[in-house]
Amino acid sequence: MLSTNSDPPVRKVLFDLGGVLVDWNPRHLYRQLFVDEAAMEHFLATVCTQAWNEEQDEGRPCSRDTRNMPSRSGLMIHGGARC
Repeated sequence: MLSTNSDPPVRKVLFDLGGVLVDWNPRHLYRQLFVDEAAMEHFLATVCTQAWNEEQDEGRPCSRDTRNMPSRSGLMIHGGARC
């Protein structure tokens, strides 16, 4: 089968590790999910920590950690966590 994709191949990839191009802060997302700011801060300090995020960025499968997340957080995950 011949490829019909006329897009050129990807030759360069940019990693924004210092947050210069993209302002990634988990609070941008979690403020939309938590009603209480203190509860959100507790979640970020005890469950979805900076260290946890960095380990995911290093390539650790998040499926392994999301299985343990309800027990670490005391939260119920409805419908299952998906990675």
